Amino acid sequence: MKFTTINEDNYIDCAKFIYEEKKEYFDYLFKKDAFEIIKKAILFNIPPFLMENSLVIKSDEGKILGVLLYASKSAFRHRYEKWIKILGFKVLGIGVKLASIIGQILLNFSVDDVYIISLSAQDFYLEYELLYRFVISHDYKRILTDVTEGLIEKYKRMGFVVEKGLDNKIFRMYKKSKLNIASGIGWDTHPIKKDRKLILGGVEIESDIGLDGHSDADVLIHSIVDSFVGVSLKKDIGELFPEKDVPKGISSVFILENVLKSMKENGFFPESVDCVLITDFRLGKYRAEISKNLEKIINCPVSIKFKTGNNVYPETNLKAMTAMCVSNIISI
Repeated sequence: MKFTTINEDNYIDCAKFIYEEKKEYFDYLFKKDAFEIIKKAILFNIPPFLMENSLVIKSDEGKILGVLLYASKSAFRHRYEKWIKILGFKVLGIGVKLASIIGQILLNFSVDDVYIISLSAQDFYLEYELLYRFVISHDYKRILTDVTEGLIEKYKRMGFVVEKGLDNKIFRMYKKSKLNIASGIGWDTHPIKKDRKLILGGVEIESDIGLDGHSDADVLIHSIVDSFVGVSLKKDIGELFPEKDVPKGISSVFILENVLKSMKENGFFPESVDCVLITDFRLGKYRAEISKNLEKIINCPVSIKFKTGNNVYPETNLKAMTAMCVSNIISI
């Protein structure tokens, strides 16, 4: 995944996400032309629909997966004459309603607050990812949003609480913008087995030996997963993926990707990962490739050290491989 902002190349796709999330709200404000008005407001950078006040998540192939559009207090207070450009004479009707809604938004809205106009993505964990990226990039104390009744539960899952009902249709919600930091520890050992693929960090290593296990036995990923789920889900990899329920040879990358989704759905996001792999097998030339592959999956820095065990541990003479991991995890 990659992160960007709204621009002239992606604004139509972004407008679809913005409109669809709060369709009932925008239809109430702009009537039948709501989507077209939102598109033009973004294209012409009309407050509070400002391109630079956005965070967009997209796939590696460039497909837009979600968007967060926000506004500070100042974005609601200036340059409203620009609405005449896209509303024309409709500004006489819509403008009154718009001014009323903006007035309600500005109630109890301080300069330390920020307002979420829309937070929408293909999946809930991506919406939480957008909110996380926003929080760690800004220092606002409180996040506000107004939603219709059908969106209350979604925002509650992200830690928002209902402050009050602005009328019988719109509800003000808020969330304190703060970070909680925790560290997780993971450990795993697999015995050496001949004539099996050796996969570490999702990278296939050239070797005539591999690791024995029910899955592809990627000992490095298994230690990372355990460091994640202990802190975020209070479980371990065996509980989440019991051997009796998963196919033999299951990809550890698949396991990691699904664990990351579950973590993010619960508001936990890896910030850094530091690993040690104990083995007599020489792996130094693979360090950069393994780190890069894991960083692409996890979206945070990943460091790896290789140790031989100095003829003390069972890993000596290629009896086994052991991986240990410490991860730093942020929850919002």
